[in-house]
Amino acid sequence: MASKRRKSTRKRKAPSPGLGRRWREFCRSDFVSALGPKLGRLVLLGLLVAATAAGFGYLERYVRQVTRDRAVALKVELQDPPKWAGQELISQICLATGIRRNDDLTDKSLVQRWQKNLLGNPWVKDIRLLRKRYDGLLQIDCELRQPIASIREGSALYYVDAEGVVLPSVPLEGSAGHLVRLQGADFADLRPGSVIQEPAVQAGIDVLAQIRRTDEKLTWQDRIWQELAVMDVSNYEGRLSQVDSHLVMYTTNHTEIRWGAALGRSRPYYEAPMAVKLENLYRSYKRFQSLGAYEFVDLRYLRKEKADPLRQSKG
Repeated sequence: MASKRRKSTRKRKAPSPGLGRRWREFCRSDFVSALGPKLGRLVLLGLLVAATAAGFGYLERYVRQVTRDRAVALKVELQDPPKWAGQELISQICLATGIRRNDDLTDKSLVQRWQKNLLGNPWVKDIRLLRKRYDGLLQIDCELRQPIASIREGSALYYVDAEGVVLPSVPLEGSAGHLVRLQGADFADLRPGSVIQEPAVQAGIDVLAQIRRTDEKLTWQDRIWQELAVMDVSNYEGRLSQVDSHLVMYTTNHTEIRWGAALGRSRPYYEAPMAVKLENLYRSYKRFQSLGAYEFVDLRYLRKEKADPLRQSKG
């Protein structure tokens, strides 16, 4: 005979209430009712904020753990570099961050360290964006200094921007690779990142900056920048001769362009203002589509015959 199963007298454990049920019970509790409607809402809001903060904390810990466990390859990307910046310069900017393979991407001080390293590079004028991503990509958006002139000191070649900041020489793309050579001053002890304080050099740079700004507003056939080769500042403020032009440029065809006094110094020497000098310079070029057709072009004096500002021409 089959034996009957003996019924168990042990009571089953009741299932524990879920989180939603516990929350509803808490909201209906005497404790919440005693707080009053407004204060009760504040308590509930505080609990909600605390729960959200705890969730974000958990998420951050999770991301940190995943980043440590996975071998993330670090990469640097320079966003929207200027067209004149070559690949060598772009690589130098990326390397200037000082990023290392073992850098912990969860380290919140990394961005400040990379930013400091970047600003130590003389090519970097300003940083607009520096963002790290957890996939290992560091995105950089910065303003670079564009060279306007070159300086030869012995066998070393340096670039200079419109503010007189000395830059190391690297290959540049397009027309930006054509730089006017500065001469006629003491260029000893030049080093990248330093600022040239010599007034004569800055006077020459200011004139070149005005010419290039004017060039950039014109069509290609009316631009003269590519014909300029040298800016000589040796007679700045007439220190060698009061009669001769203080600042002199030479073209690639050796035409002498007598600019005259530094910007803002035309009136004491009874010279034409800057706007008239620029107008006459470009008119001279447009006449033959080249400055090389002239022996020299003197821009110092006002003339009634504005259509022909030349003192002498070849042939």
